[in-house]
Amino acid sequence: MIEFLEEEHIYLYDGVIIPSVSEILHFIFPNKYKNVDIKTLHKKAEYGSKVHEAIEFLEQSKPMPDLDLNQEFSIKQYLRLKDRFNIKVQVQEQMINYKDIYAGRFDMIATINDVLSLCDIKTTAQLDKEYLSWQLSFYELAFMNMYGNKFEKLYAIWLPKKGYGELVEIERKSISELLRVLKEFEESRKEVEK
Repeated sequence: MIEFLEEEHIYLYDGVIIPSVSEILHFIFPNKYKNVDIKTLHKKAEYGSKVHEAIEFLEQSKPMPDLDLNQEFSIKQYLRLKDRFNIKVQVQEQMINYKDIYAGRFDMIATINDVLSLCDIKTTAQLDKEYLSWQLSFYELAFMNMYGNKFEKLYAIWLPKKGYGELVEIERKSISELLRVLKEFEESRKEVEK
């Protein structure tokens, strides 16, 4: 059984802490946010979280949270993409784990033009497709391990603060690439623990 402790941002599997997809991504991209100060990172994370929450509420027909003008614009862009690409959300914010090795929570499974897809919502100014390729591929690997299903496509629903939203197809990493990185990640963790 997976648990997520929000305040500490840690995943537990049967009471034992296991790494998150975010930790693995930090291992792959150790300098991704090196030149961004903590306050800016926190502000951007809050902004993105609010847009995620609003989309989740929208899809569940719940009253929308209070949004600023930029966040409202992002939601309008989401609705435009939803209409244009016939996005029908099936599942949102589901926790997954891969063989007790790592855990995470993906944004959504949706049909997009009737194609079953795994999607991540991004509000960043620039879209890092390589980062997303690893992120979504690790989510898909865990999902396949848990349920036996693979997705037809991986997508970013990109809703930048300044600019029009885009639906961007993301290339998946091969299972062999994912397992190689997992092995390297595990070896690096063992070295740190020594």
